[in-house]
Amino acid sequence: MQKMKVGNKFTAEHQALLFAWIVKAAIDAVGEEKAALVVKKAVTRYGEQRGHRMAMRAQNNVHPLTMLNYVAYGEWKTGKNEMHMEYMERSPNLRVLISKCSWYTAWENKDLTKYGRYYCLYIDQSVVRGFNPDLKLDIGDLKPDGKAACDMVFHGLRLGMKELFVIAMRKLFKPGNKAIMPWDYHTGHIYKTMREVFIEELGEDGSKIINDAMAEFIKFYGEELAHIVYSFQNIDFNTLPDKNLKCN
Repeated sequence: MQKMKVGNKFTAEHQALLFAWIVKAAIDAVGEEKAALVVKKAVTRYGEQRGHRMAMRAQNNVHPLTMLNYVAYGEWKTGKNEMHMEYMERSPNLRVLISKCSWYTAWENKDLTKYGRYYCLYIDQSVVRGFNPDLKLDIGDLKPDGKAACDMVFHGLRLGMKELFVIAMRKLFKPGNKAIMPWDYHTGHIYKTMREVFIEELGEDGSKIINDAMAEFIKFYGEELAHIVYSFQNIDFNTLPDKNLKCN
């Protein structure tokens, strides 16, 4: 495990807007068709890395890589009232509609939804694949495409009282809060992974795209938070961070 200091000044909004600014800069620079391919590769790598960390935590606790444990080992947590999820079907497979989320709200407020939607296109299935490629998650409607809600079906997860109890116990004890990573970590992760992929695919143009996006980030959030994002460049996001993370 890696040791690092993390801060408490970030929220999901920081990650969401940085992602959208990168996509916008990419489309402006190389056109949407070419940019979309690079963004897909970047989001896929980012998501699979996150899912892989979730799997390592589950395996450390001798928990099988089921869809139930995929839900239980999620790495992020948003603020109160930032998400609205409705259970449409609980059996034989869990189907949920998400009509409100932190990412969509951040993009909509800055007129960046058409760029942020690329995150929604690929992220959830990539995280599931990183956790266990044998699991299946179907994505139907997407709110960034003008729909009322995002429609998701978690195959292999029946959400009855027993399953709810197991998930609650996981959230309380193993992994408990140890699975939840702070938002500067997630923001640093999206920055590093997208930077790597953009430079791999576009060379100097890719580096300039990332720098242009960070210039927007600095305009909005300032140099101090940008330096926190940069500080994650040397972190290996394929491995677990230190369990004794300390906020600065």
